Amino acid sequence: MDILAAVGLVFVAALALLAAFWRRGRAKHRSPKAKPLSLPPLAPKNLPRRSAPDAADQLRIVMRAPFTRKRLMSRAELDVFRAVETHLRKCGPGFRLMAQPSMGEFLSSPDKDAYFSINSKRVDMLVIDTFGMPVVAIEHQGSGHYQNDAPARDAVKREAIRRAGIEFLEIFDYHSAGEIGRLVGEAIARNKPPASPSAIPPRQASDRA
Repeated sequence: MDILAAVGLVFVAALALLAAFWRRGRAKHRSPKAKPLSLPPLAPKNLPRRSAPDAADQLRIVMRAPFTRKRLMSRAELDVFRAVETHLRKCGPGFRLMAQPSMGEFLSSPDKDAYFSINSKRVDMLVIDTFGMPVVAIEHQGSGHYQNDAPARDAVKREAIRRAGIEFLEIFDYHSAGEIGRLVGEAIARNKPPASPSAIPPRQASDRA
């Protein structure tokens, strides 16, 4: 009986040893646990979304904001404007003077980047003819035109206007009213079109005969 008990104990020990080796082998070949995904924290729900306001939003914003009127031009620019406007009456019928027009309103370009570069820029004054076409762009070079990046902005405006075939006339503080009139008259004479193509009536068949 003692021999049988000893054999039984050896057999049980052997089974336990085999089971331990088997568990260790399975642990080595077991695939590693996947790491949990680390997601960025969600934005707080109470933060407003940033989006372009529509017309209704713009109206609400405007209705709760104060507004005051201000000068369209400085005093020096207004003096130049009056001198140019007075002289335009001597340059022929149909010429008009616009103040602070946006360049995107009288220039166009198939290049979107180029157009966006000038779209919101303005000139101090613009002479248009009787057909509404721009003839001369006028910049008053007062003291404010030399602040910050003003020379670079003027260079952009000057080049775009030149490439469109419009004269860029610069008026300085030392110019008198008479000199301003002379400069404007000469610029109009150099750039005045004989007539707008759309204003010329088409030739009739009888005219071609």
